[in-house]
Amino acid sequence: MKITAKNGKNLKIHVSIDGEYLITVDRDFWYSCGLVSGDEIDDKELSAFFEAASSRRAFNAAMNYLDYREHSEKELRAKLARGFEDTYVDSAIERLKELGLLNDGRFAELYARELFERKKYGRNRIKSELFRRGIDQTTVNSVLDEIFESEETEIVQRIVDIIGKKYYNNMNNEKGRRRVFGSLVRMGYGFSDIREAMRAYCDDEFFEDY
Repeated sequence: MKITAKNGKNLKIHVSIDGEYLITVDRDFWYSCGLVSGDEIDDKELSAFFEAASSRRAFNAAMNYLDYREHSEKELRAKLARGFEDTYVDSAIERLKELGLLNDGRFAELYARELFERKKYGRNRIKSELFRRGIDQTTVNSVLDEIFESEETEIVQRIVDIIGKKYYNNMNNEKGRRRVFGSLVRMGYGFSDIREAMRAYCDDEFFEDY
């Protein structure tokens, strides 16, 4: 069998076997694989080339995802699985871990901090979001303890501030207040903290027995 290579766009090489397209690889991989366009190869050599090329493509795809933002291992596996077989996904994931480019602990810390600071989520919602992304319970608890124990602002005051900035227009009647209560629960805050914050904000006992 004859392997041939043709230059493509963006430093890509289109590889064919006996004139039939096989796979597209990056230029660095092609020049490092020890083959030259026009070489004759056997089945064993072709299989080894294809395996290496596929693993490389999965790794490059993973790098593109990570260049955009941090991912958990579960997230990255799900995305890679759309275009690659499990063997190549496993290979890419393991290499990324070895290089320190994929780390669930680092992801959990960054993502939890983003949810806490930008979206103003409470502990329960952040925990749920981290679990959804495949982070183990020990890591989740450790990250949340660090965030909430080091945070100087009291949770009740934090909720009061959220109400004042986001929900103040809904606090003038019972229906609106109950809607705000539900929204704060979905944001991850506990019932007792919400009740206390709403009493403080409204300066009355409306939620005393809610």
